[in-house]
This record gives sequence, C-alpha cells and structure tokens, in this order.
Amino acid sequence: MLIESLLRQASTFLARCMVNLWARMAALLLVVSAGAICFGAVAALAGGPPKGVFIYTISRNGDPVGQQRLEFVGDGGRLRVLSHTSVDVSFLGMNLYGFEQQVEEVHEGDQIVILTSEADDDGTDKKVELKLAGDRLKGTYNGDTERDVDPKMKTSLFWDRPALGDSRILDLLRAKVRDVSVTDLGTETLKLPAGKIEAHHLRVSGEMKRELWYDADGVLVAGELKANDGSTLRQELLQRP
Repeated sequence: MLIESLLRQASTFLARCMVNLWARMAALLLVVSAGAICFGAVAALAGGPPKGVFIYTISRNGDPVGQQRLEFVGDGGRLRVLSHTSVDVSFLGMNLYGFEQQVEEVHEGDQIVILTSEADDDGTDKKVELKLAGDRLKGTYNGDTERDVDPKMKTSLFWDRPALGDSRILDLLRAKVRDVSVTDLGTETLKLPAGKIEAHHLRVSGEMKRELWYDADGVLVAGELKANDGSTLRQELLQRP
C-alpha cells in the first residue's frame, strides 16, 4: 500500500508539471511548439512559400513522446498551413499526460485570413476561431473569450522565421499575444533524424522561451524548450518532401 501511495503521489506531481509544460510547448510545437516544440517549415527569407509535408519527432530528455506533422498546401492565391501534434507522456507504464492539437492557418500575402486551433490538453478542450475582419483578425477562444489581433503577426508554430529584436508572437493554444525578443546565436551543425544539417540558431526570450534552428532555406529543423522540472523538450526534423 505504501508503494502504491508513493507511485500515485509521483504520478500526480509529474502530471501537474507536464500539463503546464506541454501547454506552453504545444503552440511549439518542439509544438511545436511546438512546436510545439511544438515547430514548421520555410521562412520569408527562402523567397517563396513552402510545399509538401514536414514531419518532426518530439522528445523529452531524449525519449520519444510524440510527433508533429506540418503540411503546406497552395490554394490559388492562398497558402494553407496544417499542423497536427500528438503527445503521449508515460511513467512506469502509466499515462501521465496526453495532448492533441489540430491547427489551420490560411494566408493571403503577408497576412492570416483564417486561423483555427482545436486542442485536447489532457482532457481540457481549447478552441480558437479567428477570421479576418477589415484589417484585424477577430474571433473567440473557447467560444466566449473575444480575440482581436494583428493578422500579420507570426504564430507559435514558428514555421515562418521570426524577425530579430523585440517582437510579438501569437500563441495558438489560446490565441494570446506574447511579447518576445529574438537573438541571433550564429550557425551550428546539428545531427538530426533527417540527417546532418548546418543550421542558424535563434533564441526567443520573454513571454515565450524557445531555442530554434533554421537551415539555409529557412526551414525550421529543430526547436527546444527547458521545462520547469529541468527536463528538455525537443522537436527535430524527421522527414521533408
């Protein structure tokens, strides 16, 4: 009984930690980001919109816990960016945290005209619906909290390389605007599932904290977040078109 009690306490503590950490990451999502690392494809510096499907692995302290799939679809004068992130964290055979998120960004030129995000954050639904109205992107979070943001703002998918210096990022999980600062840390050689890549390292600090690596074409090839419990959450490019 003592062992079972200790395991339950450990599971509860870790679950609480991971809920907060993965919520921050999911828009990384490695999201991606992250993103989580949540974590996306070709930036404006590449000279044109990305095409095809990019797949990323998501790990915690080196152990695989999920995957992100990013698809870029040309639709006439529009670009549709589709992201699906799935995370499953377990400990001693017990499920501690689950996360699923579907995101769609529809771009016309340099602005977003439609943005939707539906997430199951370990049993808590989080839904964003925004649409261009005049010169603003307007809509709701969870159907009742109103949002009004700049349609030219970059999002926490980070598929579009952020500008250096002080900036603002749209956190897709709740459609909240985050104040950040982006620093250039130079080039590094990364060994990733997709191969050895020479990448440019950017650091995002402020209300969102990320380490991001982009290749010479502006492709986001890796992203990283330090969790409050000291663990490292990382997104790495596994497959490209």
